[in-house]
Amino acid sequence: MQQIIVTDHTGESRAIPLKPDNGLSVAQYVYTSGTFCAPALCSGLARCGRCRMLFTENTPLPRGEDALYFTEAELREGWRLGCHHTPEAGMCITLPELPSRKRPLQVTSQTLAAAQGKQLKMAVDIGTTSLHWSLLEGDKRIAHGQELNPQMGAGSEVMSRLAFARNGNGAETLQTLLTDRLHDIVTRTADAGASISECCVAANSVMTYLLLGKATSGLASAPYALDYKGGSTETLDGLPPMYMPPLPSPFVGGDLSAGMQAVLERNPEYPFLLADLGTNGEFVLALSPDKALVTSVALGPALEGIGLTFGTVAQPGVITRYSMTPKGLKGMPLPQEPDGPPAVKGISGTGYLSLVHALLKGGLLDRDGRFAEPPYNPLATRLAAQLNTQYGEKRYQLQDDMYLLASDVEELLKVKAAFTLAYEHLLAKAGLATSDIRTLYVAGALGEHADIADLEGLGFIPAGMGARVSSLGNSSLRGAELFLIDPARRGMAEVWTAAAEHVDLTTDPAFTQNFTRHMRFIFS
Repeated sequence: MQQIIVTDHTGESRAIPLKPDNGLSVAQYVYTSGTFCAPALCSGLARCGRCRMLFTENTPLPRGEDALYFTEAELREGWRLGCHHTPEAGMCITLPELPSRKRPLQVTSQTLAAAQGKQLKMAVDIGTTSLHWSLLEGDKRIAHGQELNPQMGAGSEVMSRLAFARNGNGAETLQTLLTDRLHDIVTRTADAGASISECCVAANSVMTYLLLGKATSGLASAPYALDYKGGSTETLDGLPPMYMPPLPSPFVGGDLSAGMQAVLERNPEYPFLLADLGTNGEFVLALSPDKALVTSVALGPALEGIGLTFGTVAQPGVITRYSMTPKGLKGMPLPQEPDGPPAVKGISGTGYLSLVHALLKGGLLDRDGRFAEPPYNPLATRLAAQLNTQYGEKRYQLQDDMYLLASDVEELLKVKAAFTLAYEHLLAKAGLATSDIRTLYVAGALGEHADIADLEGLGFIPAGMGARVSSLGNSSLRGAELFLIDPARRGMAEVWTAAAEHVDLTTDPAFTQNFTRHMRFIFS
Protein backbone atom coordinates (compact mmCIF):
# COMPACT_ATOMS: atom_id res chain seq x y z
CA MET A 1 0.00 0.00 0.00
CA GLN A 2 1.33 3.42 -0.91
CA GLN A 3 1.65 5.77 2.04
CA ILE A 4 3.48 8.67 3.59
CA ILE A 5 4.93 8.54 7.10
CA VAL A 6 4.33 11.56 9.32
CA THR A 7 6.00 12.11 12.69
CA ASP A 8 4.87 14.82 15.08
CA HIS A 9 7.06 16.85 17.44
CA THR A 10 6.64 14.25 20.22
CA GLY A 11 8.15 11.52 18.04
CA GLU A 12 4.84 9.73 17.42
CA SER A 13 4.67 8.43 13.83
CA ARG A 14 1.62 7.57 11.73
CA ALA A 15 1.29 6.05 8.29
CA ILE A 16 -1.26 7.86 6.11
CA PRO A 17 -2.49 5.82 3.11
CA LEU A 18 -1.90 7.66 -0.14
CA LYS A 19 -4.78 7.76 -2.58
CA PRO A 20 -3.77 8.35 -6.22
CA ASP A 21 -4.65 11.56 -8.05
CA ASN A 22 -6.07 13.15 -4.90
CA GLY A 23 -5.38 16.71 -6.10
CA LEU A 24 -4.35 17.84 -2.62
CA SER A 25 -1.26 19.52 -1.28
CA VAL A 26 0.87 17.74 1.31
CA ALA A 27 -0.50 20.09 3.98
CA GLN A 28 -4.11 19.32 3.05
CA TYR A 29 -3.39 15.59 2.94
CA VAL A 30 -1.78 15.53 6.37
CA TYR A 31 -4.16 17.92 8.15
CA THR A 32 -7.39 16.41 6.83
CA SER A 33 -6.34 12.86 7.68
CA GLY A 34 -7.96 13.13 11.12
CA THR A 35 -4.64 12.22 12.72
CA PHE A 36 -3.05 15.62 13.30
CA CYS A 37 -4.68 18.88 14.37
CA ALA A 38 -4.27 21.59 11.76
CA PRO A 39 -2.66 24.87 12.77
CA ALA A 40 -4.24 28.12 11.58
CA LEU A 41 -3.34 27.88 7.89
CA CYS A 42 -3.74 30.49 5.14
CA SER A 43 -5.07 28.25 2.33
CA GLY A 44 -1.82 27.97 0.41
CA LEU A 45 -1.11 31.67 0.06
CA ALA A 46 2.44 31.33 1.44
CA ARG A 47 1.61 34.03 4.00
CA CYS A 48 1.54 32.19 7.33
CA GLY A 49 4.37 29.64 7.11
CA ARG A 50 2.51 27.33 9.53
CA CYS A 51 2.49 24.40 7.11
CA ARG A 52 6.28 24.13 7.45
CA MET A 53 7.45 20.50 7.35
CA LEU A 54 10.77 18.69 7.42
CA PHE A 55 11.03 16.10 4.62
CA THR A 56 13.52 13.35 5.42
CA GLU A 57 12.68 10.93 2.59
CA ASN A 58 11.55 11.62 -0.99
CA THR A 59 12.09 15.35 -0.46
CA PRO A 60 10.52 17.56 -3.15
CA LEU A 61 12.60 20.19 -4.89
CA PRO A 62 12.21 23.65 -3.29
CA ARG A 63 9.90 26.20 -4.85
CA GLY A 64 10.11 29.97 -4.76
CA GLU A 65 7.67 30.20 -1.85
CA ASP A 66 9.92 28.00 0.29
CA ALA A 67 12.71 30.57 0.09
CA LEU A 68 10.45 33.13 1.80
CA TYR A 69 10.55 31.14 5.03
CA PHE A 70 13.71 29.03 5.01
CA THR A 71 17.42 29.72 4.79
CA GLU A 72 19.55 27.90 2.24
CA ALA A 73 20.77 25.62 5.01
CA GLU A 74 17.20 24.79 6.05
CA LEU A 75 16.23 24.09 2.46
CA ARG A 76 19.18 21.69 2.12
CA GLU A 77 18.06 20.05 5.37
CA GLY A 78 14.63 19.39 3.82
CA TRP A 79 12.32 22.10 5.18
CA ARG A 80 9.44 22.98 2.85
CA LEU A 81 6.01 24.63 2.91
CA GLY A 82 3.54 21.76 2.76
CA CYS A 83 0.94 23.87 0.96
CA HIS A 84 3.09 24.15 -2.18
CA HIS A 85 4.05 20.50 -2.71
CA THR A 86 2.21 17.37 -3.80
CA PRO A 87 2.16 14.18 -1.70
CA GLU A 88 4.10 11.25 -3.13
CA ALA A 89 4.52 7.68 -1.96
CA GLY A 90 7.51 7.14 0.30
CA MET A 91 7.61 10.64 1.75
CA CYS A 92 8.72 10.83 5.39
CA ILE A 93 7.78 14.07 7.11
CA THR A 94 8.40 15.53 10.56
CA LEU A 95 6.03 18.24 11.80
CA PRO A 96 6.89 21.09 14.17
CA GLU A 97 4.83 21.54 17.33
CA LEU A 98 1.08 21.42 16.65
CA PRO A 99 -2.08 22.34 18.57
CA SER A 100 -2.77 19.67 21.18
CA ARG A 101 -5.13 16.82 20.35
CA LYS A 102 -6.00 16.67 24.06
CA ARG A 103 -8.78 19.18 24.62
CA PRO A 104 -9.83 19.41 28.28
CA LEU A 105 -13.38 20.37 29.15
CA GLN A 106 -13.35 23.96 30.43
CA VAL A 107 -15.64 24.08 33.45
CA THR A 108 -17.29 27.32 34.55
CA SER A 109 -19.78 27.58 37.41
CA GLN A 110 -19.54 24.01 38.68
CA THR A 111 -17.83 20.75 37.87
CA LEU A 112 -19.32 18.19 35.56
CA ALA A 113 -19.15 15.78 38.47
CA ALA A 114 -21.99 17.74 40.06
CA ALA A 115 -24.09 16.96 36.97
CA GLN A 116 -23.66 13.19 37.24
CA GLY A 117 -26.80 11.34 36.25
CA LYS A 118 -28.33 14.47 34.73
CA GLN A 119 -29.22 15.22 31.14
CA LEU A 120 -27.47 18.24 29.66
CA LYS A 121 -27.91 20.15 26.44
CA MET A 122 -25.10 21.22 24.14
CA ALA A 123 -24.88 24.44 22.13
CA VAL A 124 -22.38 24.54 19.26
CA ASP A 125 -21.15 27.37 17.05
CA ILE A 126 -19.28 26.13 14.00
CA GLY A 127 -17.45 28.95 12.29
CA THR A 128 -15.15 28.63 9.30
CA THR A 129 -12.12 29.18 11.54
CA SER A 130 -13.24 28.24 15.05
CA LEU A 131 -15.52 25.82 16.83
CA HIS A 132 -17.14 26.89 20.12
CA TRP A 133 -19.40 24.80 22.35
CA SER A 134 -21.06 24.88 25.74
CA LEU A 135 -22.94 22.47 28.00
CA LEU A 136 -26.12 23.60 29.74
CA GLU A 137 -27.82 22.32 32.85
CA GLY A 138 -31.21 24.01 32.62
CA ASP A 139 -30.37 27.62 31.72
CA LYS A 140 -26.89 27.54 33.29
CA ARG A 141 -23.68 27.08 31.31
CA ILE A 142 -21.55 24.60 33.23
CA ALA A 143 -18.76 23.87 30.73
CA HIS A 144 -17.47 25.29 27.49
CA GLY A 145 -14.63 25.04 25.02
CA GLN A 146 -13.21 26.50 21.86
CA GLU A 147 -10.63 25.45 19.29
CA LEU A 148 -9.82 25.70 15.61
CA ASN A 149 -12.34 24.17 13.25
CA PRO A 150 -10.89 20.69 12.54
CA GLN A 151 -11.51 21.31 8.82
CA MET A 152 -8.88 24.06 8.80
CA GLY A 153 -6.44 21.80 6.97
CA ALA A 154 -8.69 21.97 3.88
CA GLY A 155 -8.41 25.76 3.67
CA SER A 156 -9.07 28.85 5.74
CA GLU A 157 -12.24 30.15 4.05
CA VAL A 158 -15.51 28.78 2.72
CA MET A 159 -14.62 28.70 -0.98
CA SER A 160 -11.57 26.52 -0.29
CA ARG A 161 -13.79 24.15 1.75
CA LEU A 162 -16.32 23.99 -1.09
CA ALA A 163 -13.53 23.23 -3.57
CA PHE A 164 -12.20 20.50 -1.26
CA ALA A 165 -15.71 19.02 -0.94
CA ARG A 166 -15.96 18.61 -4.72
CA ASN A 167 -12.75 16.58 -4.84
CA GLY A 168 -13.38 12.82 -4.60
CA ASN A 169 -14.55 11.96 -1.09
CA GLY A 170 -13.69 15.44 0.17
CA ALA A 171 -17.22 16.18 1.41
CA GLU A 172 -17.25 12.97 3.44
CA THR A 173 -13.83 13.81 4.90
CA LEU A 174 -14.96 17.27 6.00
CA GLN A 175 -18.15 15.88 7.54
CA THR A 176 -16.19 13.24 9.44
CA LEU A 177 -13.76 15.80 10.85
CA LEU A 178 -16.68 17.70 12.40
CA THR A 179 -18.75 14.74 13.56
CA ASP A 180 -15.71 13.06 15.15
CA ARG A 181 -15.07 16.23 17.12
CA LEU A 182 -18.67 16.43 18.34
CA HIS A 183 -18.60 12.70 19.18
CA ASP A 184 -15.52 13.36 21.32
CA ILE A 185 -17.34 16.02 23.38
CA VAL A 186 -20.38 13.77 23.84
CA THR A 187 -18.21 10.81 24.86
CA ARG A 188 -16.17 12.76 27.39
CA THR A 189 -19.35 14.18 28.89
CA ALA A 190 -20.63 10.63 29.28
CA ASP A 191 -17.32 9.61 30.87
CA ALA A 192 -17.93 12.37 33.44
CA GLY A 193 -21.24 10.75 34.36
CA ALA A 194 -23.63 13.04 32.49
CA SER A 195 -25.42 12.71 29.16
CA ILE A 196 -26.43 15.09 26.38
CA SER A 197 -30.07 14.86 25.33
CA GLU A 198 -30.19 17.57 22.65
CA CYS A 199 -27.95 19.91 20.66
CA CYS A 200 -28.35 23.15 18.79
CA VAL A 201 -25.74 23.72 16.11
CA ALA A 202 -25.50 27.27 14.76
CA ALA A 203 -23.26 27.58 11.72
CA ASN A 204 -22.91 29.46 8.48
CA SER A 205 -24.59 27.86 5.49
CA VAL A 206 -21.49 26.08 4.17
CA MET A 207 -20.58 24.60 7.56
CA THR A 208 -24.21 23.52 8.03
CA TYR A 209 -24.24 21.67 4.71
CA LEU A 210 -20.87 20.04 5.33
CA LEU A 211 -21.88 18.85 8.81
CA LEU A 212 -25.14 17.32 7.58
CA GLY A 213 -23.65 15.83 4.41
CA LYS A 214 -25.82 17.96 2.14
CA ALA A 215 -24.85 18.53 -1.50
CA THR A 216 -23.00 21.85 -1.73
CA SER A 217 -23.37 22.47 -5.47
CA GLY A 218 -25.89 25.28 -4.90
CA LEU A 219 -23.34 27.14 -2.76
CA ALA A 220 -20.29 26.50 -4.93
CA SER A 221 -21.14 28.68 -7.92
CA ALA A 222 -23.57 31.38 -9.03
CA PRO A 223 -26.52 31.62 -9.05
CA TYR A 224 -26.29 30.57 -5.41
CA ALA A 225 -29.25 28.72 -3.92
CA LEU A 226 -30.26 26.93 -0.72
CA ASP A 227 -31.70 23.45 -1.18
CA TYR A 228 -31.86 23.04 2.60
CA LYS A 229 -32.96 26.00 4.72
CA GLY A 230 -32.59 24.71 8.27
CA GLY A 231 -35.21 25.31 10.93
CA SER A 232 -35.40 21.58 11.63
CA THR A 233 -34.10 18.88 13.94
CA GLU A 234 -31.60 16.52 12.32
CA THR A 235 -30.02 13.24 13.39
CA LEU A 236 -26.52 11.91 12.76
CA ASP A 237 -25.22 8.55 13.95
CA GLY A 238 -23.95 8.62 17.51
CA LEU A 239 -25.00 12.22 18.19
CA PRO A 240 -28.01 13.61 20.05
CA PRO A 241 -30.82 15.21 18.00
CA MET A 242 -29.57 18.54 16.59
CA TYR A 243 -31.74 21.59 16.03
CA MET A 244 -30.36 23.55 13.07
CA PRO A 245 -31.42 27.24 13.11
CA PRO A 246 -32.92 28.59 9.87
CA LEU A 247 -30.67 29.84 7.08
CA PRO A 248 -31.88 33.23 5.74
CA SER A 249 -29.89 33.10 2.47
CA PRO A 250 -27.05 31.19 0.78
CA PHE A 251 -24.32 33.01 2.70
CA VAL A 252 -26.30 34.27 5.69
CA GLY A 253 -26.57 31.24 7.91
CA GLY A 254 -27.92 29.81 11.10
CA ASP A 255 -25.17 31.54 13.02
CA LEU A 256 -26.84 34.87 12.21
CA SER A 257 -30.39 33.74 12.99
CA ALA A 258 -28.99 32.49 16.31
CA GLY A 259 -27.12 35.78 16.80
CA MET A 260 -30.40 37.64 16.39
CA GLN A 261 -31.68 35.83 19.48
CA ALA A 262 -28.71 37.17 21.44
CA VAL A 263 -29.71 40.70 20.36
CA LEU A 264 -33.43 40.22 21.04
CA GLU A 265 -32.53 39.02 24.54
CA ARG A 266 -31.48 42.65 25.16
CA ASN A 267 -34.86 44.13 24.12
CA PRO A 268 -33.31 46.36 21.44
CA GLU A 269 -34.76 49.52 19.95
CA TYR A 270 -35.37 49.56 16.20
CA PRO A 271 -33.80 50.08 13.75
CA PHE A 272 -30.57 48.35 14.70
CA LEU A 273 -27.74 46.70 12.80
CA LEU A 274 -26.13 43.38 13.70
CA ALA A 275 -22.74 42.69 12.12
CA ASP A 276 -21.30 39.21 12.73
CA LEU A 277 -17.76 39.41 11.47
CA GLY A 278 -15.37 36.55 11.04
CA THR A 279 -14.10 34.93 7.85
CA ASN A 280 -17.46 35.84 6.35
CA GLY A 281 -19.32 39.04 7.26
CA GLU A 282 -23.05 38.64 7.84
CA PHE A 283 -25.32 41.62 8.45
CA VAL A 284 -28.89 42.23 9.60
CA LEU A 285 -30.50 45.63 9.37
CA ALA A 286 -33.57 45.10 11.57
CA LEU A 287 -36.17 47.74 10.72
CA SER A 288 -38.92 46.34 12.96
CA PRO A 289 -39.68 43.05 14.75
CA ASP A 290 -40.97 41.55 11.49
CA LYS A 291 -38.96 43.36 8.80
CA ALA A 292 -35.23 43.10 8.10
CA LEU A 293 -32.63 43.27 5.37
CA VAL A 294 -29.81 40.72 5.40
CA THR A 295 -26.60 40.50 3.39
CA SER A 296 -23.16 38.93 3.46
CA VAL A 297 -19.71 39.83 2.24
CA ALA A 298 -16.48 37.84 2.03
CA LEU A 299 -14.03 39.32 4.52
CA GLY A 300 -11.35 36.65 4.33
CA PRO A 301 -9.78 35.20 7.47
CA ALA A 302 -7.76 38.29 8.50
CA LEU A 303 -10.09 39.21 11.40
CA GLU A 304 -9.51 35.70 12.72
CA GLY A 305 -5.78 36.41 12.54
CA ILE A 306 -5.30 34.02 9.61
CA GLY A 307 -3.21 34.92 6.56
CA LEU A 308 -1.38 37.78 8.29
CA THR A 309 2.35 37.33 8.75
CA PHE A 310 2.23 36.70 12.52
CA GLY A 311 -1.53 36.37 12.75
CA THR A 312 -3.27 33.72 14.79
CA VAL A 313 -6.51 33.22 16.64
CA ALA A 314 -6.81 34.82 20.08
CA GLN A 315 -5.37 32.52 22.74
CA PRO A 316 -3.04 32.83 25.76
CA GLY A 317 0.14 34.70 24.83
CA VAL A 318 -1.26 36.19 21.63
CA ILE A 319 -1.27 39.99 21.44
CA THR A 320 -4.81 41.36 21.11
CA ARG A 321 -4.05 45.06 21.64
CA TYR A 322 -1.21 47.59 21.31
CA SER A 323 -0.65 50.78 23.27
CA MET A 324 1.73 53.68 22.75
CA THR A 325 4.15 54.10 25.66
CA PRO A 326 7.10 56.48 26.24
CA LYS A 327 9.32 53.62 25.02
CA GLY A 328 7.24 53.01 21.90
CA LEU A 329 4.57 50.50 20.99
CA LYS A 330 3.83 47.77 23.49
CA GLY A 331 1.78 44.67 22.76
CA MET A 332 -0.63 43.33 25.37
CA PRO A 333 -1.07 39.56 25.19
CA LEU A 334 -3.89 37.51 26.62
CA PRO A 335 -2.81 36.03 29.96
CA GLN A 336 -2.08 32.36 30.37
CA GLU A 337 -4.65 30.61 32.54
CA PRO A 338 -3.56 28.34 35.42
CA ASP A 339 -3.25 24.80 34.07
CA GLY A 340 -4.36 26.17 30.70
CA PRO A 341 -2.73 25.81 27.29
CA PRO A 342 0.80 27.18 26.85
CA ALA A 343 1.37 30.72 25.63
CA VAL A 344 1.58 31.21 21.85
CA LYS A 345 3.52 33.92 20.03
CA GLY A 346 1.49 35.90 17.54
CA ILE A 347 -0.98 38.72 16.94
CA SER A 348 -4.75 38.33 16.73
CA GLY A 349 -6.85 40.04 14.07
CA THR A 350 -7.99 42.68 16.55
CA GLY A 351 -4.38 43.06 17.70
CA TYR A 352 -3.47 43.96 14.13
CA LEU A 353 -6.30 46.51 14.04
CA SER A 354 -4.99 48.07 17.25
CA LEU A 355 -1.45 48.13 15.87
CA VAL A 356 -2.44 49.79 12.60
CA HIS A 357 -4.56 52.35 14.44
CA ALA A 358 -1.63 53.23 16.70
CA LEU A 359 0.68 53.74 13.71
CA LEU A 360 -2.00 55.76 11.93
CA LYS A 361 -2.39 58.07 14.94
CA GLY A 362 1.38 58.28 15.24
CA GLY A 363 1.72 59.46 11.63
CA LEU A 364 3.73 56.51 10.32
CA LEU A 365 0.79 55.19 8.28
CA ASP A 366 -1.48 57.32 6.11
CA ARG A 367 -5.21 56.87 5.45
CA ASP A 368 -4.45 54.90 2.28
CA GLY A 369 -2.61 52.32 4.36
CA ARG A 370 0.86 53.26 3.13
CA PHE A 371 3.89 53.84 5.30
CA ALA A 372 4.48 57.58 5.33
CA GLU A 373 7.50 59.17 3.71
CA PRO A 374 9.76 61.74 5.43
CA PRO A 375 9.64 64.42 6.61
CA TYR A 376 7.84 62.90 9.58
CA ASN A 377 6.24 64.53 12.59
CA PRO A 378 8.25 64.09 15.85
CA LEU A 379 6.42 60.92 16.96
CA ALA A 380 6.55 59.37 13.50
CA THR A 381 10.28 60.14 13.37
CA ARG A 382 10.77 58.02 16.48
CA LEU A 383 8.56 55.25 15.11
CA ALA A 384 10.33 55.31 11.75
CA ALA A 385 13.51 54.10 13.43
CA GLN A 386 11.88 50.64 13.38
CA LEU A 387 10.95 50.85 9.70
CA ASN A 388 13.00 48.95 7.13
CA THR A 389 12.69 47.25 3.76
CA GLN A 390 13.24 43.59 3.00
CA TYR A 391 12.70 41.81 -0.32
CA GLY A 392 11.34 45.06 -1.69
CA GLU A 393 8.57 45.37 0.89
CA LYS A 394 8.43 47.84 3.77
CA ARG A 395 8.04 46.44 7.24
CA TYR A 396 7.78 47.82 10.75
CA GLN A 397 9.79 45.95 13.38
CA LEU A 398 7.90 44.88 16.53
CA GLN A 399 8.87 43.14 19.74
CA ASP A 400 9.66 39.41 19.90
CA ASP A 401 11.16 39.43 16.37
CA MET A 402 7.76 40.11 14.82
CA TYR A 403 7.03 42.81 12.26
CA LEU A 404 4.19 44.43 10.33
CA LEU A 405 4.37 44.16 6.54
CA ALA A 406 2.80 46.59 4.10
CA SER A 407 0.88 43.61 2.67
CA ASP A 408 -0.63 42.94 6.12
CA VAL A 409 -1.98 46.48 6.17
CA GLU A 410 -3.49 45.93 2.72
CA GLU A 411 -5.33 42.81 3.93
CA LEU A 412 -6.89 44.81 6.77
CA LEU A 413 -7.86 47.56 4.33
CA LYS A 414 -9.77 44.97 2.28
CA VAL A 415 -11.68 43.89 5.39
CA LYS A 416 -12.49 47.49 6.23
CA ALA A 417 -13.68 48.19 2.68
CA ALA A 418 -15.96 45.14 2.68
CA PHE A 419 -17.43 46.12 6.05
CA THR A 420 -18.21 49.74 5.20
CA LEU A 421 -19.47 48.86 1.73
CA ALA A 422 -22.03 46.46 3.24
CA TYR A 423 -22.95 49.04 5.89
CA GLU A 424 -23.44 51.78 3.29
CA HIS A 425 -25.40 49.55 0.91
CA LEU A 426 -27.86 48.31 3.55
CA LEU A 427 -28.61 51.78 4.86
CA ALA A 428 -29.09 53.13 1.32
CA LYS A 429 -31.44 50.24 0.51
CA ALA A 430 -33.55 51.08 3.57
CA GLY A 431 -33.37 54.83 3.02
CA LEU A 432 -31.75 55.38 6.41
CA ALA A 433 -28.89 57.53 7.66
CA THR A 434 -26.35 56.59 10.33
CA SER A 435 -28.18 58.88 12.76
CA ASP A 436 -31.26 56.63 12.44
CA ILE A 437 -29.46 53.52 13.74
CA ARG A 438 -30.12 53.08 17.46
CA THR A 439 -27.39 50.48 18.04
CA LEU A 440 -24.71 48.73 16.01
CA TYR A 441 -24.20 45.28 17.54
CA VAL A 442 -20.80 43.79 16.66
CA ALA A 443 -20.31 40.05 17.05
CA GLY A 444 -17.86 37.38 15.96
CA ALA A 445 -14.11 37.85 15.88
CA LEU A 446 -14.49 41.64 15.84
CA GLY A 447 -16.88 41.64 18.78
CA GLU A 448 -14.67 39.50 21.00
CA HIS A 449 -11.60 41.66 21.59
CA ALA A 450 -11.81 44.75 19.36
CA ASP A 451 -11.59 48.19 20.92
CA ILE A 452 -14.41 50.42 19.68
CA ALA A 453 -11.96 53.32 19.48
CA ASP A 454 -9.92 51.30 16.95
CA LEU A 455 -13.03 50.64 14.84
CA GLU A 456 -13.89 54.33 14.80
CA GLY A 457 -10.32 55.49 14.24
CA LEU A 458 -9.82 53.13 11.30
CA GLY A 459 -13.10 54.15 9.66
CA PHE A 460 -15.05 50.93 10.20
CA ILE A 461 -17.78 53.05 11.75
CA PRO A 462 -18.63 56.75 11.31
CA ALA A 463 -16.99 59.27 13.63
CA GLY A 464 -19.08 59.74 16.74
CA MET A 465 -20.91 56.42 16.45
CA GLY A 466 -18.76 54.63 19.02
CA ALA A 467 -21.24 55.41 21.81
CA ARG A 468 -23.89 53.42 19.93
CA VAL A 469 -21.75 50.32 19.35
CA SER A 470 -22.34 47.27 21.54
CA SER A 471 -19.95 44.30 21.50
CA LEU A 472 -21.76 40.96 21.75
CA GLY A 473 -18.86 38.54 21.72
CA ASN A 474 -19.97 35.14 20.42
CA SER A 475 -23.63 35.90 19.70
CA SER A 476 -24.01 32.71 17.66
CA LEU A 477 -23.18 30.46 20.61
CA ARG A 478 -25.40 32.48 22.93
CA GLY A 479 -28.26 32.26 20.43
CA ALA A 480 -27.82 28.48 20.18
CA GLU A 481 -28.10 28.32 23.97
CA LEU A 482 -31.29 30.38 23.88
CA PHE A 483 -32.84 28.02 21.31
CA LEU A 484 -32.22 25.18 23.79
CA ILE A 485 -33.39 27.07 26.87
CA ASP A 486 -36.58 28.37 25.24
CA PRO A 487 -37.69 26.25 22.24
CA ALA A 488 -40.47 28.77 21.49
CA ARG A 489 -37.75 30.99 20.03
CA ARG A 490 -37.31 28.49 17.19
CA GLY A 491 -40.69 29.17 15.64
CA MET A 492 -40.18 32.90 16.03
CA ALA A 493 -36.80 32.66 14.26
CA GLU A 494 -38.27 30.62 11.43
CA VAL A 495 -41.02 33.19 10.84
CA TRP A 496 -38.51 36.05 10.98
CA THR A 497 -36.14 34.32 8.57
CA ALA A 498 -38.87 33.68 6.02
CA ALA A 499 -39.74 37.40 6.01
CA ALA A 500 -36.15 38.70 5.81
CA GLU A 501 -35.17 40.30 2.49
CA HIS A 502 -31.79 39.31 1.08
CA VAL A 503 -29.69 42.09 -0.47
CA ASP A 504 -27.05 40.90 -2.95
CA LEU A 505 -24.12 43.32 -2.98
CA THR A 506 -22.44 41.74 -6.00
CA THR A 507 -25.31 42.59 -8.37
CA ASP A 508 -24.53 46.30 -8.00
CA PRO A 509 -22.83 47.32 -11.30
CA ALA A 510 -20.70 49.80 -9.34
CA PHE A 511 -19.53 47.16 -6.81
CA THR A 512 -15.85 47.22 -7.81
CA GLN A 513 -15.74 51.01 -8.02
CA ASN A 514 -17.41 51.39 -4.63
CA PHE A 515 -15.16 48.77 -3.02
CA THR A 516 -12.10 50.68 -4.23
CA ARG A 517 -13.55 53.92 -2.82
CA HIS A 518 -13.81 52.27 0.61
CA MET A 519 -10.15 51.14 0.56
CA ARG A 520 -9.11 53.91 2.94
CA PHE A 521 -8.88 54.08 6.72
CA ILE A 522 -11.67 56.59 6.88
CA PHE A 523 -15.43 56.16 6.84
CA SER A 524 -16.70 57.21 3.41
